[in-house]
Amino acid sequence: MEQAHNTLDAVCLQVFGKISASVSHDLKNVLAIINESAGLLDDFALLAAKGVEIPADRLNITTARILRQVKRGDTILRNMNRFAHTTDAPVLQSNAAEIVALVVDLAARQSAMKEVTFTTAPAAGMIRTCLVYFEACIYLLLRQIIEVLPAKETVAISVTQEENTILIRFANGNGLPMIADQTFPGEQEKALMAWLKAEMSAGPGALVLRLPADIG
Repeated sequence: MEQAHNTLDAVCLQVFGKISASVSHDLKNVLAIINESAGLLDDFALLAAKGVEIPADRLNITTARILRQVKRGDTILRNMNRFAHTTDAPVLQSNAAEIVALVVDLAARQSAMKEVTFTTAPAAGMIRTCLVYFEACIYLLLRQIIEVLPAKETVAISVTQEENTILIRFANGNGLPMIADQTFPGEQEKALMAWLKAEMSAGPGALVLRLPADIG
């Protein structure tokens, strides 16, 4: 049992590392844009000191750009903070749809690079499990979908609850396969699914993950 947990913890550590690297890259981009905009405002200030009139629309555009990046950076940090706090206890309870949406946001950089769009919708349904294992499982599944689908595809994700089971459905309107049957799930995904007592079924343009709402 201890060896199984060590394996799962190693998988989650890899996922945490990948997400942290993506978040730090996004924050670096945010800071670069803010720095560039601040430099432009500094140039405006120097021109104004020399008596040059600065058009108000140029100032508005630059300050609005900074505010957008501050808001973007705040969202990135809030998502990372939520993700980090799912390690607060071995077992936690949370809204399953909100957790899935959080992982989608955390994988946004990878999906944007491939131009694969994920859509989610708010839904009821509480899950009580090891949330970091659950998040790692969803993240690895998203990465597989991003890798397999061609560019510019859209995947709709819905989360529903049937009695004591949470169903997470991934649907591609073009009927394209979303996993590589020969290689997925791999050993990491199998280990996570086994602990979560999750089952996965796939068909043309659809993939469903079923797992208990409460590990009991």
